[in-house]
This record gives sequence, C-alpha cells and structure tokens, in this order.
Amino acid sequence: MSKIVMSLPEGMVKNSLIGGLLALLSYVALQFLCALLVDNGLLELDQIYPLVCVTAAVASFLGCGYSVLRGKGASMLPVPAVVVVFLTLTLAAALFTADAVSIENGLTGLGLSMAAGGLLAALVGYNLPKGNRGRTRSHVRRRR
Repeated sequence: MSKIVMSLPEGMVKNSLIGGLLALLSYVALQFLCALLVDNGLLELDQIYPLVCVTAAVASFLGCGYSVLRGKGASMLPVPAVVVVFLTLTLAAALFTADAVSIENGLTGLGLSMAAGGLLAALVGYNLPKGNRGRTRSHVRRRR
C-alpha cells in the first residue's frame, strides 16, 4: 500500500465510503419526497432548485455526521472525503442519466450545498462531548 493510505486513521476509508453512500441514499429519498410534494401541488416548479440544494445539504450532513460519529479520533478528516464521495456518486449518476452536465445547470450550487452540509456536520461533531474519542481523565479520590 502507499504511504498515504497507511497513514490514514484506521477505518477512515470505510467510514467515508459508507457515509457517502448514506448521503446518496438519503439524497435520493429526499428527492422522491420533493417529487411527491410537487406532484401533489404543494410545491411549485420554481421552488425545485432551492429545494434540491437544501436536500443536498441535509444529505451531506447525514453522511458526514455518520463518519464523524464513527471516527475514533478527534480528526475531521473524513468530512471532506465523504463530501467528495457524495459529489462523485451524484455526478456519476448525472452523467449516466443526462446528455451533459454543466455549471449552468446548477452544479455549483449543488456542490456548495454539499460542502455546507459537511461543514455543519464537522462543526456539530467537533462540539459534541468527546466520550471515548478524546483524552480520558483519571479520577483521583481526595482524602479529607
């Protein structure tokens, strides 16, 4: 194995891949929900693009949150890895289903929404109590 892969925290690649797949699955589920809302007439077609960006941010938050919670260290290194996996899987699906993918079709907003969801997951994960991830404090009894 290469030196870079061997220096990564244990389980980071697996957690990043699972987090990216979890993000993709939740994104697809949220898109089905949005399509259902549009079909029932609760949302208009003008509201689709902002809703796609919101669902991308929520899905990225869920996938990155999984990898942050599964991480054994205090490192936030899996967060960008999950966002990259999620964006890559989304772009691959878009390339298979569309004739062309371009920035004019809203790719920038979608990518920024994914990054924002990952950043939010990193901030929330950093502020969670460390538990087993941080330093353990030894409790010493004091004599009176």
